[in-house]
Amino acid sequence: MSNEKIKVLIPQLPSADEILPYLRRIDEKRTYSNYGPLTTEFRDRLGKLTGAAGVTFTSNGTTAIEVALRIRAIPDRRYCLMPSYTFIASAHAVCNTGLTPYLLDVSERTLTLTPEIAKAALRDLGEQPAAVLVVSAFGAPPDQVAWRAFEDETGIPVVFDAAAAASSIRQVGKQPMCVSLHATKALGIGEGGAILCADTGLTERATAMTGFGFLGAERVSAIRAGNYRISEYAGAVGLAVLDALPARLVELQRLTDGYRTRIGAHKRSRLQEGIGETWLTMTPNVIVPEDAVQATIARLDEEQVEWRRWWGFGCHKHPAFADVPRGDLSTTESVSPRVIGLPFHNLLSDTDLDRVARCLP
Repeated sequence: MSNEKIKVLIPQLPSADEILPYLRRIDEKRTYSNYGPLTTEFRDRLGKLTGAAGVTFTSNGTTAIEVALRIRAIPDRRYCLMPSYTFIASAHAVCNTGLTPYLLDVSERTLTLTPEIAKAALRDLGEQPAAVLVVSAFGAPPDQVAWRAFEDETGIPVVFDAAAAASSIRQVGKQPMCVSLHATKALGIGEGGAILCADTGLTERATAMTGFGFLGAERVSAIRAGNYRISEYAGAVGLAVLDALPARLVELQRLTDGYRTRIGAHKRSRLQEGIGETWLTMTPNVIVPEDAVQATIARLDEEQVEWRRWWGFGCHKHPAFADVPRGDLSTTESVSPRVIGLPFHNLLSDTDLDRVARCLP
């Protein structure tokens, strides 16, 4: 056994030298916030990358969800349907908009809430919800086609929490896609978020809501809002991140392929569906068989391999949300202990990958 611990995640943002040319532009313009030229360029480049006609930056991914729900949720309704299996920020965002989370189960195959699960909940709920928050599982692009059909059929607005999926999205419709730009994401700037959307009216309103409700050139607050903007310094980091993104994606692909080769058909464990084929993430997971969970954890610990349950066991297990209403969560209860976050960063060697893989059944 090696005595050197394998860390589960080591974020890496652009170096000072890579950011410096953009900082010099800030010095020249002496614009530091309020939708300045660097933030505008970052917005345009991110929109082109993701196929989003409109981009609104926010202070973080949680506030992106809050703003999108405030715009889309149907007034005078109290519930927001959402999966219990998600990072706890999703539930906080729902509550911060004045809605009550109604926690639902997920598909064991995709680890996500599906339209079928949501429709079944509608039959049991007894009242129409204000919205549905659909969570992307660890960076997998959400099924926009299926959820657009759901909204067309039910009239219930959908918002996507696609926190880790910014680098995997290539097309965005009118249902807002909320992403995180946290340092732990493939496209991270340290702290920040964005709302991606093809609805230009929604983008205009969302942008106004990040800047005191000012619509147009006049400094008149037309709608109730807040201050959720990012600064030009964050924009500088974002531009440097986009410059380096192609090389970063190559590295993420190399590491993902390394895990896929070592796990593949040789193991009882499985990686998330589509990872390395249609999407990449900084937080890949392996789903281990139920009868091997404790032994797997013990082997990882013994081999000094850090691991995480990034989403824990579901929002309903947190004291702050223990009393919120919920549907049947049997799949969440069954699958959440089995989802183990693997080490993933650019300091991992092939020997490290071998060591991690040996711990998996």
